[in-house]
Amino acid sequence: MFKYAKTLLEKGIQQEENSKASSPYDPLAYAPQEESYQPASSEPETVIGENVSIKGTLSFETLLRIDGTFEGDLESGGDLIVGPKGYVKAHIDLKNALIAGKVEGNITVKEKLALRGRAEVRGDITAPLLSIDEGVSIIGQVYVTAPERLPDED
Repeated sequence: MFKYAKTLLEKGIQQEENSKASSPYDPLAYAPQEESYQPASSEPETVIGENVSIKGTLSFETLLRIDGTFEGDLESGGDLIVGPKGYVKAHIDLKNALIAGKVEGNITVKEKLALRGRAEVRGDITAPLLSIDEGVSIIGQVYVTAPERLPDED
């Protein structure tokens, strides 16, 4: 299984080198250029591909991109990107999130949530900063909270 994944990764790298288009893992691919969303890392730590389905608990440190299906628990202090074909059925509690696909479950972010394109959210949203494109669907309640104060702010 890992040999196959490595082969796919190598093919993806070769295709990326041969094309001048942006990377399919570009975290800002679904955000307008003027958007200030900046994930902790420009390359995802983990990618759940379009034809991949995972159930369980997933922990990550920096950036996770989901283009396939994930059901379970997400544990992180990092960032999440749900691509346009991505589907997540989980309660999400992380630092930042950019969602262009479908999410079923409550979303809580500590910094910023960006809902892009035709994103669909079925659950409550809690975020200090929220950016929503025209065409996004939300079924649930939205709570815009005060940003967390850093200890060095006066």
